[in-house]
Amino acid sequence: MQSAKSFSSIDPRTGAERRRFADATPADLDKALAGAAEAFPVWGGFDPAPRVALLRRIADELTTRRAELVAVAGAETGLPEQRLGGEVERTVLQLGQFARMIEKGGHFDAVIDPAAGAAADIRRVNVSLGPVAVFAAGNFPFAFSVAGTDTAAALAAGCPVIVKGHPSHPETAELVAGAVHAAVAATGAPSGVFQLLQESGLEVARRLVTAPGIAAVAFTGSLAGGRAIFDLAAARPRPIPVYAEMGSLNPVFILPGALTQSLADGFASSLTTSNGQLCTKPGVIFVPGGEAGDGFVARAVHRLQEQPPGVMLNAAMRQRLAAGAAEVAARAGVRVLTGGVLPDDAGFSFPASLVEADLATFLADPALGEERFGPFGVIVRYGETDELIAAARSFDGHLTATIQLGAGDSDDGRRLAGELAARVGRIVWNGWPTGVAVTDAMHHGGPYPATTNAAATSVGTNGIFRFLRPVAYQNSSQDQLPAPLRDANPLRIGRKVAGETTAEAIITTGPGDAARGAVLLPSLPGKPELTPETAQVIKEVPGYLGVPFVSPIFQALANYPGYLVPAWNRFKPVIGSPEFQQAAAGLGVPAGLLPAPEESLMADDTDIARYTITFHRLLPEILLLASCWYRGLTVGADPGLALDGNTLPPTGPGPRGVSPEAVNIVPDGTPPGEELARVYEEIRAVHDHPRVLSYYRAIGGTPGLMPQVWKRLEPIARSAEYAAAREQVLSAADAAAARLPVPVIDTTHADDVAAILALFRLRLIPSLLLDTAVVLALLGENAAVVTA
Repeated sequence: MQSAKSFSSIDPRTGAERRRFADATPADLDKALAGAAEAFPVWGGFDPAPRVALLRRIADELTTRRAELVAVAGAETGLPEQRLGGEVERTVLQLGQFARMIEKGGHFDAVIDPAAGAAADIRRVNVSLGPVAVFAAGNFPFAFSVAGTDTAAALAAGCPVIVKGHPSHPETAELVAGAVHAAVAATGAPSGVFQLLQESGLEVARRLVTAPGIAAVAFTGSLAGGRAIFDLAAARPRPIPVYAEMGSLNPVFILPGALTQSLADGFASSLTTSNGQLCTKPGVIFVPGGEAGDGFVARAVHRLQEQPPGVMLNAAMRQRLAAGAAEVAARAGVRVLTGGVLPDDAGFSFPASLVEADLATFLADPALGEERFGPFGVIVRYGETDELIAAARSFDGHLTATIQLGAGDSDDGRRLAGELAARVGRIVWNGWPTGVAVTDAMHHGGPYPATTNAAATSVGTNGIFRFLRPVAYQNSSQDQLPAPLRDANPLRIGRKVAGETTAEAIITTGPGDAARGAVLLPSLPGKPELTPETAQVIKEVPGYLGVPFVSPIFQALANYPGYLVPAWNRFKPVIGSPEFQQAAAGLGVPAGLLPAPEESLMADDTDIARYTITFHRLLPEILLLASCWYRGLTVGADPGLALDGNTLPPTGPGPRGVSPEAVNIVPDGTPPGEELARVYEEIRAVHDHPRVLSYYRAIGGTPGLMPQVWKRLEPIARSAEYAAAREQVLSAADAAAARLPVPVIDTTHADDVAAILALFRLRLIPSLLLDTAVVLALLGENAAVVTA
């Protein structure tokens, strides 16, 4: 005798029992809740790497098991193999999308507003909610089920998941759960991060929603089921969010200019896709009266009658549809066009069914505006297009609305869309609502009763934000901040800093600002959109100068159309000439400035030494190039723009609002740790330019090296001899540049470029050149840098 606490897997095509499954017990739920609670502190951290690995491994497991999954799901749901195969691929796609999103840190939505004046330093980041209950959908055994979009989003957000399987496909759920458990084991994720509970009744489901350890619920199903869950969650001592997608009528409005025979074919196909068992099925369609509208209706009826009855997912769903169709058919003013009668077979089939009413009848009878889940639709005939506005205003919340329009219908379509935007989550133009694209921009939601939260989506990467909440940190020290908010940006993610999106680490701009994290944002050049011509220039530059690091100066100028390409074409012969190479070779560091040779600090670290030597050998060429370019800019230019070698660039905001301190010429390397950050702040104070830090950052990724280098370099860098050496190096560069033929450059934005180049030439380059020489001396590479 079978236990009362079990249920069967049924083949809906024949009604035959396949397997029996034991209902989960309260003890099973308690065990799952304990596992989720134990997993959350580990899984809900700020390192996305373990979650990325798990999501991708689940996708791999599903792909490997695809054939078995499709076969079993077909036997349990009656859905065709092509549909189910595509659904597996969609599930794999969703997992990959969330993996890519969190890998880039998009889910953190990190925002940093540095202290300014009396304002506090405020930093905000998203954190995981906690364990999530996911109710699997009956009509999507993969994409909205055990490892579907809700599960993928919650796992990606750092939330353990307890899935309540749907009794229509328990075998499929068991197989998918097996794939997820295999991925959990293979990646070393906490075992409690994912668990499946199977049940045909409601006892465990109710306990799951009301369990104190559950932080949120995701549900896809009927209005009655979703509302019951929502009410349970709201009645808790501590209410929790419920993200329920509960179906939709998805009205379609056909304007007169759009009526065609092919449009009727599209409607019939959309109505019967997956036998109408989609939340985006077009349940009501407004068709103009008259002969053209009559032809549309006749064609749609003919197409539906050509199709054999499709299979419903289970017996209860079939019975509800039959009762609903009969109720509508009996309403006053309703005419049955086709279908509505249950076939006499052992399975759960139901024919495509269509009824018709006029607009007045539809507006007067609420029963015609209720969703009937399955291949059932209502055609509403209207007279004037103005009547559609009243029809649109009659609707509550729905997932979608569709507007079919042709020539001459644009004004009516615009008015209609304006009404519908307040009532639906997606407006479709000249298409059909079935088929939800899995993209970042997709919004699969809508006002109640379509969902319990109109702002949330269950499709697309924005679905992850259902399972996150923001936390702000005010005046926090660096060691108290989570990784996404630290100045060093160790995760290398994009963040909104002082209103601008950047992946750069934060560099303090003054000794008093270090604790508050005042930010230096490079406003120029950022990442310019290069034209094909400027991109070619950037590509050519390293070939002429021998090393790739010289490109930033050209990229800094690539934002100025009409300047970079002609300038490069004129300077290229000069830079490639023997005279230029000879002049660069003569630029060195006075030998008396360097300290006595000492034992190498990093004798076994050839990479550091090689990088430093390369950088040093490059700097004379960059300095010479900057001098040449500077001369080419100023010779023959407006006298008011001329900057001679004794004139410092502006100290305040430069021309066109470009602050000299905001120019990012030298690329950043490894973000600093706490000790290095202190060293960088001292370097910045000595060298009077924040971007001098870029070079130190490049060699500062090796623990222990940079503090030692700075300890020996600081006394030299603060000395009068160092300042004199800067002038000596600069004079040598000017003299060498003066001997080279440099053409006059006609510039469109001469003032901006002049400020940038003067800053680059007069402040940054000499400091880097001299500091590199000292570092090389400490590394035992004196011969490479010293000139007599």
